[in-house]
Amino acid sequence: MPAITNPTALILVTGANGFLGTWIVRQLLEKGHRVRAAVRSMDKGLYLRELFESHSGNLELVIIGDMTEAGAFANAVRNVDGIIHTASPVTTFADDPNEVIQPAMKGVIGILESARDHGARVSRIVVTSSSAAIMDTEDEEITVSELDWNDRRVQECEALGRQASGLSKYSASKTLAERAAWEYVQRNRGEIAWDLTAINPPYIFGPTIHNVETPASLNSSSKRFYNALVNNDFDGVQPMERPGHGWVDERDVAAAHIKALETPDAGGERIIVSAGEWVWQDIINTALSLPNSIYRPHREVTGPEEVKRRFITFSPDKRERILGLKLRSMEECVGDILVDFAGRGVVSLSGLAGTADVKLRSFRDQG
Repeated sequence: MPAITNPTALILVTGANGFLGTWIVRQLLEKGHRVRAAVRSMDKGLYLRELFESHSGNLELVIIGDMTEAGAFANAVRNVDGIIHTASPVTTFADDPNEVIQPAMKGVIGILESARDHGARVSRIVVTSSSAAIMDTEDEEITVSELDWNDRRVQECEALGRQASGLSKYSASKTLAERAAWEYVQRNRGEIAWDLTAINPPYIFGPTIHNVETPASLNSSSKRFYNALVNNDFDGVQPMERPGHGWVDERDVAAAHIKALETPDAGGERIIVSAGEWVWQDIINTALSLPNSIYRPHREVTGPEEVKRRFITFSPDKRERILGLKLRSMEECVGDILVDFAGRGVVSLSGLAGTADVKLRSFRDQG
């Protein structure tokens, strides 16, 4: 299957100024690739230019605006060798399920249509899906793989509409968007020269290099991490029992997207990228166990205890076999996030050294 072999290939990254997209841009540039960064406005793009000033010769910006409009990506895909599509709504706060489902579906179909019609040089497209398209919650221990689909959340949205849970609306959007992408490829197989890969990560954590000025402007998973460790707020769940889901470092998810571009066998595959299972107590225990007792919570939190193991286990087979990708430990991920938070002045740490090499910006509002 086609893959990117040119070390200086031009790669289009959508959602380039987001939590994950910014790390993808950074890693592509560090590997020597040229990057066309798709953003919704020039203001968002200027931050990327500043952040990657040392790579300015290999970074160009393209303004997309509303990605749900027909032809939004037509100019963006011209003369690129590969595409990484990360742009999609990430929220559980929607009234009508279609508020998140339709933008997700239109966005992914829009990029595929543009690649078919205007992307003559494109050889591979990698889309960011989610483990939510596979499974999101379960009361029993279960192991799932890329063969599984989260149809029950789609069915809940169809049956309950606005009364469906926020998680169901989000998960349905991920399930339906990814399915739409695979169905589009199948329908248009005779008209396209490129192939498709989907990356399915669970909760993504890690240090932040995209533009955030307050905790409120953090992306969804980072905000939950911040609220849990800084504010002792676990979003209404029992930290010893939930989420009982997978986690992964964002830098590894970024690397997985790039490996998927470059690995021939990744074409036509959906690939779970998960470092393991966790509940909030695991994150707390890890923070408390880091060298020199570096974690200083703002409020009293539960110390190390035995958690109740009710987990969804995500199969690592394809990630290991196809991508050959080794993932960071929870200790490294949590430590680097705390370094990030310390640099922004929101946690008190001592004797801490991280490996993230992030560009820190203090939060103006620590509320």
